[in-house]
Amino acid sequence: QPVRARSPADEARQSRLVAAASEPLQAKARQAPVLAGERRVVTVLYVDVVDSTALAGQLGDERWAVLLNRIFDRIAPAIYQYEGTIARILGDSLWAFFGAPIAHEDDPARAVRAGLDVLDLAGDLVTRLRHEEAIDLRLRACVHTGPVIIGPPDRELSGAVTARGSAINVAARLKFAAEPMTVLISEQTHRFVAPLFHVNPRGHVEIKGQPEPVRIYQVQRPRERPEPTRGLAGLTSRMVGRDRELAALLQLSQTVRAGLGRAVIVSGEPGMGKTRLIAEWRAALPPAADGAETLHWIVGHARSYGQGVPYQLLADLVRATLGVSESADDAQVRETLESLLGRLFPAAEAQELCTFLCHLLDLPLDLALQAQVDRLEPLALQTQYRETVRRLLLAIASRRPLALVLEDLHWSDPSSIDLLQDLLPLISLAPVLWCMVTRLEQAAPGWRLVSAARQSLGDSLTEISLMALSEPDSRTLIANLLQIEALPDPVRRLILDKAEGNPFFVEEVIRMLIDRRLIVPQDGGWTAGSDLHAVEIPDNLQGLLTARIDRLPEDVRQTLRVAAVIGRQFPLKVLAQVLGEALS
Repeated sequence: QPVRARSPADEARQSRLVAAASEPLQAKARQAPVLAGERRVVTVLYVDVVDSTALAGQLGDERWAVLLNRIFDRIAPAIYQYEGTIARILGDSLWAFFGAPIAHEDDPARAVRAGLDVLDLAGDLVTRLRHEEAIDLRLRACVHTGPVIIGPPDRELSGAVTARGSAINVAARLKFAAEPMTVLISEQTHRFVAPLFHVNPRGHVEIKGQPEPVRIYQVQRPRERPEPTRGLAGLTSRMVGRDRELAALLQLSQTVRAGLGRAVIVSGEPGMGKTRLIAEWRAALPPAADGAETLHWIVGHARSYGQGVPYQLLADLVRATLGVSESADDAQVRETLESLLGRLFPAAEAQELCTFLCHLLDLPLDLALQAQVDRLEPLALQTQYRETVRRLLLAIASRRPLALVLEDLHWSDPSSIDLLQDLLPLISLAPVLWCMVTRLEQAAPGWRLVSAARQSLGDSLTEISLMALSEPDSRTLIANLLQIEALPDPVRRLILDKAEGNPFFVEEVIRMLIDRRLIVPQDGGWTAGSDLHAVEIPDNLQGLLTARIDRLPEDVRQTLRVAAVIGRQFPLKVLAQVLGEALS
């Protein structure tokens, strides 16, 4: 049998793993538009067994096949958790795609998290095999981001996506530089995930077919406090074009400090600066008399990969209340929780609340308490969660006015939204300010909280909608970032045309122009380096736009594809004729 050819065992293994994905994920994959010949930016996760040839010889064919099945069965859930696709299995190697057929704007981060989780899931098996069977099994994971050409769906493999392109080869070739039980990433992936993970630079690696050596990094762990994923390193600007919105938020703060609860919805398309506005609002508040912050801030984040995790947003809100990082171990989280509850409640009440908060945070309970919680029906457990969180927030608000910020509400899980709707009335009981930060995605579960607030809160609710920057504001932003007013007009015009008033787009277009040396520093300013108009959309924006386009109905997607081929501007008659439709 050829060494690198797919065998029937490979195909059977891949079919079984693809079929084992959850039904919601399979349904999403079936609905995703993947066209043969489409060019996509994909992040490839490559996982293989170290020294597999020696292991196969040690175990024999049958035991080796059984062991491979155990390995892949164990690690597949980590890939599916982040909505990756197992694209190919070849012997001891597995390729997973993040970005096809299901696209997300944060696919590189999902792939790296999946790689870390793969090694964690394999860790117990590795230890057990070493101690019980003297088998030295070790894995390694490599991640690379780049363009691929999508091939036709492989019907024999349950619709698994196929692709070709150098990105797939680069991901596999990185293994020659990867240490066992580590995650190695390329420079192309690192620039997307650097704010989220601690990494160690590992120099460069030569890869056949690549024009230059590839810079590589070894991932250590997620950052305890992730840095902003948007913005330009070394280039800063004051917030522009949001003075009215900031003034409205500051007025709300004064109302809450006076003892009246309020709620605010901050909405806008991706990249409009919602998170930046919240940060500027918090920074603009004057300190209290004791030097502390005027409001007690608790910021919960919904995760793009957490919509299928029950109570993910609520649990994150509680962790933020405790002030513990994602990397804190169970003992640290429990100690912090018990300390906080001990300061706020009598001992017996604190113990009762601690039981349900520990369960919400997935912390271990002793057998008696675990059995007590397990006996509860789901609705009864939800009631306990709601009452526990309500009492905790009221106790905190009784000491200092409380700002509860729900970031990225559009990514929230449905169970958190069900519970949070019942907590909105807290504003009538205490100086609490609910702040809901969301995109305009009415089909998302999080939008139900927006609708509930509109229906129940009346005049206590304020809505702030962030629109595109005006051209003067966009010009100011560009001038602030590049620290010069006299920017060559073709450069400024290109950025304005590409960004269309979206602050994030402005930053990413500037980043791309600098990275590709299409604008270069000169004499304290910037000058054009080459033909500026032959530029492509930055990869950051491609992921965001692809994910949004993929969620549109098929007829709308087809219209966009045709329109993209015609050009940026065209008469409607031309589009209608090409589509073969008559104007109504």
